[in-house]
Amino acid sequence: MVDSSRQVICAAKLDCIDEQAARRRAEQMRGEHDVELWEGDRLVAVFQGGTSNENPE
Repeated sequence: MVDSSRQVICAAKLDCIDEQAARRRAEQMRGEHDVELWEGDRLVAVFQGGTSNENPE
C-alpha cells in the first residue's frame, strides 16, 4: 500500500499461482490507499484506493 505521495506504508508478500490470481488478491487489499502490485522490480498494476485522485491504470 502506498500513500498519496507514493510512499510505501505497508507491504505484503503474496504467494499466488499466477499473475491473474495476484491481481485479484491485490485488488481485494485496496481500501483507503492505493495498492501497487510488483513482481520483483516490475510494476504489474496499481489498484486505486478510496482517496486516490489519479486515473486507474
